[in-house]
Amino acid sequence: MDVAPLSARYGTLECHIGVIRCQGRRAGAGGVTASQGVRHTVAERGGDEAHDDARPTLGEETRAVVRSRIVGGAVVALARSGFDATVDEIASAAGVSRRTVFRHFATHAELVAAAVEEILESYERLVPGPPPPGAALEAWLEQTAITLHDLNTRIIGRAFWDLHISQPGVSAEEQVRRSSGSAGQVAQHAWRLAGGRGRPPGWIVDAFALQLSGFATNCLAHYTPDKAGRVSARVLGAVLTTALNTGTEHLGE
Repeated sequence: MDVAPLSARYGTLECHIGVIRCQGRRAGAGGVTASQGVRHTVAERGGDEAHDDARPTLGEETRAVVRSRIVGGAVVALARSGFDATVDEIASAAGVSRRTVFRHFATHAELVAAAVEEILESYERLVPGPPPPGAALEAWLEQTAITLHDLNTRIIGRAFWDLHISQPGVSAEEQVRRSSGSAGQVAQHAWRLAGGRGRPPGWIVDAFALQLSGFATNCLAHYTPDKAGRVSARVLGAVLTTALNTGTEHLGE
């Protein structure tokens, strides 16, 4: 399959991501996720018939499983090869045939969009949440940094570079969301845990975004995710301590 240059495909890719998000919201309102690919008819019927119809058919369940497997294979292939991962690479990673891939996804761009959405949702699911009451800043920050460096290595991989280059057709809001990832939330939690008041200054959020990004992971590629996480945690701990102890919260702002 011929794949157009990235600059020519980003507009289409962004469109597909928007459609996937919209479908997910509509499906979520009805109690069934878009990835399951099943019909929800309870609202239209009642009684035992509604209960029976609410269950997906065997064919629908099978299609949902295969589609999920293909998306998982695409995530693996993108981590290895970036957005230029071919359909053959994706099919191999998923353990299905090329023909099966095209039964579920009309185009390469649609498949990549589904994989990108899965990557972003994986971060939202797997990044540690707010620290529990009484948590120690150093331990929580270290574990969070290790988790993010591990996700950067295993899930995004080389696709990181494609997600962060100039992308025609991608909104500024989406660009910021992709580039900052979970750093804003982590910075907010760490700032409060360190004793900061209000929202953390922009430069501190930027420091978290840099230290927890794929840029740092790739710069520290000679380290394991565990060691890279510990290094980033020490750097960010020093940033917070300096800001709070020397009154430089608003440095450069």
